[in-house]
Amino acid sequence: MRYKILFSGLLFCIEFLAFVSLSCAASGSQKLKIIYAAISGAYTPFWIAVEESLGRKYNLELESIYAGRTNANLILASGEAQYSVGAGFGTVQSYALGDKNRIIIASFANTTGLSVVSKPQITKAADLRGKIIGSDRPGGLADTLLRSVLKSRLSLDPTRDVKIVPLGESANMLPALEKGVVDAAILATPARWMARKMGFRELVDFDQLGVQVPYVGILTLKATVKKSPDTTVKFVATLTDAIQVFKTDKEKSLLVMKKYLRGTSDEILGETYGYFTSRTQKFPYPSIEAIKTALDMLSDQYPQAKSVDPHELADLSFVKQVESGGVR
Repeated sequence: MRYKILFSGLLFCIEFLAFVSLSCAASGSQKLKIIYAAISGAYTPFWIAVEESLGRKYNLELESIYAGRTNANLILASGEAQYSVGAGFGTVQSYALGDKNRIIIASFANTTGLSVVSKPQITKAADLRGKIIGSDRPGGLADTLLRSVLKSRLSLDPTRDVKIVPLGESANMLPALEKGVVDAAILATPARWMARKMGFRELVDFDQLGVQVPYVGILTLKATVKKSPDTTVKFVATLTDAIQVFKTDKEKSLLVMKKYLRGTSDEILGETYGYFTSRTQKFPYPSIEAIKTALDMLSDQYPQAKSVDPHELADLSFVKQVESGGVR
């Protein structure tokens, strides 16, 4: 009996010490607040990193904040969040306008998965003349790309031949099209495929046009990179691990996508998974070529964009460090 009591006491001590050790480790983890800008299948690696707590491997605790209509750049500048997962295009645009505080440190993909989707009676791009097209915020990624494609690819003046209506965040596009508020809208993936299933027409596929710009990736302030290089590389490593899960574990990825892409059918989720896994880089290097394309697009509206060196907008060193296995 005495030995049983001693043994039980020993087990209790071991369990207690293990608990204390875990608690100490947890309390010592570094908390990071990360904002994300939209609801699209391209964000799945980030959602996986959060849902699966992949940052624990690097002693990071990730907290995601949906920016929605809030300007993600303002949140970064306020210090409320340290990193942003969103369109690198916005960073390129800000840089061209003279705000050189932000930098792209990773990029999941450079194809946008955007399409102009219209009412079924609009059968060709030329039929958009005189029509109302829904887009995101003025100057936003979708809005800028829409205007560029209308002008350079479809011979339509975005200021005179069509009326572009700002609808805010991407989640507002399909409902506006459904309700007949607009004749067409620029939709992300999977919303464009959901619209197609509902009988709307996918009029212009930006992928087919070969449009490649910095799409979803990791953005931050240059000051953050300078102040916390170790934290930055750990965060990039966490997202790289999440990409690996995304590309190899379909079942887990679909569960995460189902949570965030609410209302999306299993069929569309499967298509979305296949689309983005095939386009997401194993190591998320920012593309200098995609940044250059974005600057070229912006130069129509902002001539000073022509003189910007695309290499100034991206820091590839963190992904390079992760790929070489140099994460402590």
